[in-house]
Amino acid sequence: MGKTPGFKSVIHRFVSTTPYNLLPQRIKILYRVIYSELVTDDLIIFKNMSGQWGVLKKEQKWGFNTWYSCIVKPRYHSVGYNKQLEMIEAVEIVNNEWDSSTTIFYYFNTSGKLLRQLEKGTSANIDQHGNIIRKKNGLYGLFDTNFNVLIEPQYERLRGIDDTYFIAYKNQRYGIIAVTNKLLLEFAYTEIFDKTINNRVIVVKNSAYFSFDLINQTLESLPFDHVLRPTSNTYGAPTRNSLSLFKAISDCTSEEETEEEDMAKYSGKWGIIAADGSIKIPLEYDYIDFLRNPRFFKVCKGNLVINDWEDVESDYRLNVSGDAKWGIVDAENNIIVPLEYDWIDEVESTIWVVYKGGQVYYNDDYQEDYWTIKGGKLGVYNGQQLITPVEYASIDKNWFRVKDYIFVRKEDQPEEYDVYTFDGQKLETNKPNPRNHMYYGG
Repeated sequence: MGKTPGFKSVIHRFVSTTPYNLLPQRIKILYRVIYSELVTDDLIIFKNMSGQWGVLKKEQKWGFNTWYSCIVKPRYHSVGYNKQLEMIEAVEIVNNEWDSSTTIFYYFNTSGKLLRQLEKGTSANIDQHGNIIRKKNGLYGLFDTNFNVLIEPQYERLRGIDDTYFIAYKNQRYGIIAVTNKLLLEFAYTEIFDKTINNRVIVVKNSAYFSFDLINQTLESLPFDHVLRPTSNTYGAPTRNSLSLFKAISDCTSEEETEEEDMAKYSGKWGIIAADGSIKIPLEYDYIDFLRNPRFFKVCKGNLVINDWEDVESDYRLNVSGDAKWGIVDAENNIIVPLEYDWIDEVESTIWVVYKGGQVYYNDDYQEDYWTIKGGKLGVYNGQQLITPVEYASIDKNWFRVKDYIFVRKEDQPEEYDVYTFDGQKLETNKPNPRNHMYYGG
């Protein structure tokens, strides 16, 4: 069965480079291990040949010899580890069938001591702030880190803003409560954003936006028609550093029948705001998008028209028409790449491919969902410097990135290529082979 839903995400949030199956052969044989995962320097979760999960602890014995003690016996259907609370979770499923009313959750410390066995029908999830959210009979409450009850299960939804304030949901409305269960913001809101800056969060009531002060419990009206969580057309964006920023729109109109692709769904004046509602990029653009590099944004100005386009295979796709031009601005709204191009792609931290001409369209082929361009001529910027002329038909990249050189090709000579360094030097002799300068594995 593997690690339980909900807890697996906690493991991967805190242990991003976990090595697998590295136990010595003698230990694999002793414990009949078919899979193992190192979750700390000395803790290994493992699965045995019977499909049961347990935990081993690495110990130094007899000088340089290493031994492994089984601190959680392999009798569980899944095991996970939370690094923030240094806690092991094990799950026992009755009759090998998941049933929330009969499944039992166990929690151990890193020595294998049982901290708490939850009653049948009660589960817990440890969030990114270290809160232990309790669930019973479809309602949510809160444990402290010793599994003492802080809030009895009574809310239809519950998620932490931090370790003190929580967004709660009941009777089809959101409110904010403290860890003591004190009501701070009445249950009258249709949406509450869970990011905070300066002890403020953005809340929504009757389509109006407010900044709520968690300390003083005061509301301040915000001048936005619509606020969107950070999304991006760029592969790998937005990154963690952008998650407390939002897209904001004034003079907003929306296409109700359009799916949640924001460039097609909403029109108006776009900008970027922080989690407290303060404006970071003025709402003066006809679209704005996050990039992998959190210090820059892709923007456009002009008549951005989205409509249907029939391609050569008679498939209808969303496409862009009008006179909108694209550029790059930094976090202070300084223009880095002038707004004079028909499309821009980010391919490295400060390297952008710019296009003139061509057709921008939405690629919704199998396992593809992003705006791209077909045709036109391209060039490449590194920061504010145009390092290749805008005269090429294609650029070599994989995982939507370039590595250490720019390889570009002209349409009439697809087998030939030109090579540029990141500072704009064109290499005429001893040109490197593109295959030796690519990312593999993302």
